[in-house]
Amino acid sequence: MRKALLIVLSFAAAVLGWGWWQAQTHADVHVAVNDLALKTPNLRWGALRSGTLVLHDAGGQALAHAYVTGEHLIKFSDAPASACDRYERQASFDAAAREGWGRCYAARSAWQAGWAGKVAFASVDTGRCTIGKAPVQARRYDDWWLWWVPLPHVGGSASASYAFEIFIDSAACTALSPGP
Repeated sequence: MRKALLIVLSFAAAVLGWGWWQAQTHADVHVAVNDLALKTPNLRWGALRSGTLVLHDAGGQALAHAYVTGEHLIKFSDAPASACDRYERQASFDAAAREGWGRCYAARSAWQAGWAGKVAFASVDTGRCTIGKAPVQARRYDDWWLWWVPLPHVGGSASASYAFEIFIDSAACTALSPGP
């Protein structure tokens, strides 16, 4: 009985240990650039639809480069992240593309985990103006301990998730404090 309990506890520790390690070494990053100049009667701000941005650490070092391709669509242009697009379009119907996407996603999530926790501010180019040192509101979500649950909307990736929000006013060409 004691041996069986030890085996079960060892297995549970291994499963949770792997999930913790995965969350430390892999991350998904989502970025929203909210523009006060795009507000409507129903919304306090709109999503920037085109432009580029650079995420920086507190010392000003560039961590990642991205471009805005539409409302809520931020694509990283750095090499480990940009290569996944070619697989993503074909992955739903091509096994080789699914394998390529899996390898690419693993590399991209490892790359993002290397810098995501260091983001302090962003430089945003809207096409009309460049806004430097826009504060980034960062949130990290750690649900790694649920990765093994085989239920929809519960289990899933053991990667950490980061949500970055940037607030600007492109009409005034200025950065705003998070959550205006």
